[in-house]
Amino acid sequence: MVPLVLTQGDPAGVGPELLLRVAQAGLVREGDRVFADPDALAQLAARLAGQGAGWAGDALAVLRGHLDPECRPALGQFEALRLATDHALAACARGEPIAMVTAPIDKAIAHAEGLRYPGHTEYLAARCGTDRFAMLMLGTTLRVALVTIHLPLREVAASLRSEDIVRVGLLLADALAQWPGVPARIGVLALNPHAGEKGHLGDEEGRVIEPAIAQLSRARPQIAFVGPLPADTAFTRQAQGELGGLVAMYHDQALGPFKLLHFVDGINVTLGLPFRRASPDHGTARDLAGRGLADARSMLAAVAYARAGVA
Repeated sequence: MVPLVLTQGDPAGVGPELLLRVAQAGLVREGDRVFADPDALAQLAARLAGQGAGWAGDALAVLRGHLDPECRPALGQFEALRLATDHALAACARGEPIAMVTAPIDKAIAHAEGLRYPGHTEYLAARCGTDRFAMLMLGTTLRVALVTIHLPLREVAASLRSEDIVRVGLLLADALAQWPGVPARIGVLALNPHAGEKGHLGDEEGRVIEPAIAQLSRARPQIAFVGPLPADTAFTRQAQGELGGLVAMYHDQALGPFKLLHFVDGINVTLGLPFRRASPDHGTARDLAGRGLADARSMLAAVAYARAGVA
């Protein structure tokens, strides 16, 4: 069983409660390491117990037994991520299996604390020394990998490159090959409406995306890469079982449809790292924090994936 590194995310969000719920579900195992503010966890457990959540105290005891010795009161979200990444990379250097589950961060606060990357994905790729990585949104129905991630929409077209589409397509193909029953057929989305209407609505399909599809087909002949597909119908085709995965050109092209189907159970996976990393597919939900209302299904799915590596 692969040991996990778990992070608190934003301590003012639902991340600490998600950790308690993972412990409550019996999913914190021997060898796991938790990076969280011990005082904040204790205060949250006491608050939940006051609301009648009788599980909180037992879950807190479990987490305390797995807290990393470097965790201190007032531990920030970026510091927790940094320490957790140090631990994961040290395990990799020793040749030991390890996986990571990260609770949601508040990016603005994390940046103020020292994070110099747009989010978890880019930070972890940089720490692992790789530029061959991809964000995969993973659910029981949809599997969508992103070519560009955290970019303003006005910059997407100028930033789109064939080599990046190839990089993401190959990582997705390699991931799908590990999951039995997933069709060996990947749809590559168009950037423009109606796949560009033969150049009348943009030339990125013919100039950038089609050459990438041709290169992908040569590199992985056992996988059928199809496209450029209009994004308004491609997600239906995958949901109906025709496509094993999709390559999306930009963030909301992927996450809008994905969250429509997988808002409570989808996860965010980083492909290309030396260890599995997954995160729940939602934000910090500060409006729910401390009230015992957090829906833990996405966090539990992230733990299951990180532990077993299955779709």
